[in-house]
Amino acid sequence: MKFIGIWLLILVPFIEIWGYFKLGSLYGWWYFLYIVVVGVLGWRMIKEEKSQLLFRMMNSFQSAGSPFQMIMGTAKNMIAGGLFLYPGIITDLIAIILLVMPSKNPNENLFQEMQNRFNQKKQKNDSVIEGEFKKEDDD
Repeated sequence: MKFIGIWLLILVPFIEIWGYFKLGSLYGWWYFLYIVVVGVLGWRMIKEEKSQLLFRMMNSFQSAGSPFQMIMGTAKNMIAGGLFLYPGIITDLIAIILLVMPSKNPNENLFQEMQNRFNQKKQKNDSVIEGEFKKEDDD
């Protein structure tokens, strides 16, 4: 089970090379053009995400939103851009799946609940009295 990642790292390049030969023989130079265009688009995607990361982070802090969701969305887009840079159909399909997936994660409700608790204002009928005390001896 722990060697699945290693096998994937070994097998994916071989499958991609096999795909080059099969698709290259079917489509000729159109496949080469596809690889170049998708590579340029992946590079541009990574460049755009890097340039907008700081701006999105500042907006997230100013709007009291969750920066976690913004970071996960940016990371997802950068990984997809990197997969587009890697030439081949399989990695392109994985990148498209990453881009199509909704950016909401299942833990979003947990983070939203924690944020609401943190930002929740005190109720008017709160019976807690805050203050400092000092213990004095009766001597």
